[in-house]
Amino acid sequence: MRQPLDRFARGLDVFCKGVALSVGVAVIATVAVISYGVLAREALHLSDVWVTEVTTYLMAYMTFVGMAALAWQSRHLKVDVLSHHLGERGKRALAVVSTLIVTAVALAIAVLAVQFWWDAYTSGERSWGMFSLPLWIPYSCLAAGALMLAFVQLVRLAVIVCARREVLHEVSVDELVLGRDK
Repeated sequence: MRQPLDRFARGLDVFCKGVALSVGVAVIATVAVISYGVLAREALHLSDVWVTEVTTYLMAYMTFVGMAALAWQSRHLKVDVLSHHLGERGKRALAVVSTLIVTAVALAIAVLAVQFWWDAYTSGERSWGMFSLPLWIPYSCLAAGALMLAFVQLVRLAVIVCARREVLHEVSVDELVLGRDK
């Protein structure tokens, strides 16, 4: 059971690195669009009504799609005051509980996001901005991000639960949860 899970986790590593790279590209695009907006407004006295709309969509992508990659790579914000006072078994139990909580929240958000996305898709709702974009397109960022977050948390839970006792003596729970090369 452990070998296929390890291969799957490595594949998920590659996928999340690709997602993180795409989020990085979106950050660069956001900086470029905002810089153009400032230059156009202040130096060239041009209208830039589309800048706010584009940056809003890029920020939604960066936030919601990027959260799953950051969570898988353990680059999210966390408070680890309690884990410093626990042994390996306590850390493992805490990792299981915290992973279950994040998974439950991600699943709840995913259900609501998919319903929200479906409503926008079926109603044909469009943005009020310059592009009049169908709103199901930007709303898909929230749904995809929440679904990916729930998925990576379920894989993380499987990695924690399926770790053999022999492995736990050689590898700390922190390395098991966070990964050796992270």
